[in-house]
Amino acid sequence: MDRKKRAKASLKDICAVLCNYARPKSARACVKRLLKLGITEVIVWNNGTKPIPEATKNIVNPENIGPIGKHLGALNTTKPYVLIIDDDYLLTKSGLDALRKWVPYYPAVAQQGSRFKPPFKQYGKRDLYLSQKVKSPQKVDLVMPNKGMMLRTDLYKLIPDHWAWGALKVLSPKIFTTDLSASCAIWDLTKKHPAVVPAANGFEPLPDEAPKKALRRQKNIFHEKSKVLRWLVAHGWKMINAKESKVKVKR
Repeated sequence: MDRKKRAKASLKDICAVLCNYARPKSARACVKRLLKLGITEVIVWNNGTKPIPEATKNIVNPENIGPIGKHLGALNTTKPYVLIIDDDYLLTKSGLDALRKWVPYYPAVAQQGSRFKPPFKQYGKRDLYLSQKVKSPQKVDLVMPNKGMMLRTDLYKLIPDHWAWGALKVLSPKIFTTDLSASCAIWDLTKKHPAVVPAANGFEPLPDEAPKKALRRQKNIFHEKSKVLRWLVAHGWKMINAKESKVKVKR
C-alpha cells in the first residue's frame, strides 16, 4: 500500500447505488440515511417495483434481474466514486468515513469480505472478515456490498462488461448471485486485491421485510456459489492464499 497520506473521498464526489425489489420500506430508509449522511446522488435500480421517491434518480427495470442492477445503476454518473449498498443495512457515519478514508488505497473497500482457503473449490471454505472485527485493512478475495462497498467509478464502469460474468452460465435457473463475479473482475482489472476496512459501528441491520425472498435463502445457494467459484478460478482468478497452497503442494 502507498503510505503517502491521501485525502479521503469527498462526499460530493460519491454516487450511491442500491437495488429495490422486495423491501421497499427498507430501501427507502437506506436512501434517506444516505442523503442524511451527505451523499448528494443516490441512484436506485428498481427491479420491477415502484421507485423510491427520495432517490435522486430511479431506474425502473420491468423485471427482476437480481443484484446485478447494483453493477448497472450508476453507469451514467459523473462522480469519481461509487458507493454500493444493499437494502437490509443502514450505513452509519463511522462506516462511510472508513470507506472514504481507505478507498484511495485499494481497488475497492467494503465492510464485509472473505479469503478463500485452498483448494478453492467450496464457497463455504473461507475466512470471513467484518469491519468491526479488524483493526487494520485486510486484503480479501471476495468483497460483499451488503454493508457498504466503495470503488472508483472508472473501475466500476468496466465491471459489467468483464468476462467474469460468464460464470453465471453455470447457475441453475432463477438463481441470483453476483459478488463472486464482481470481485473477480475487480482483481483482474487491477491485479490488486480489495480490502475490508475497520469501522467500530459501521452499519445497522434492518428488520427483514421479506425473509423468504432473501438471496441467501435461494435453494442450495452455497452449492451454486461453489460452482461459480470453481469456474472463475479455472478461468484465472488468483486467490490470496494461492502461493501458500503451491508451497504446501511442493512439500
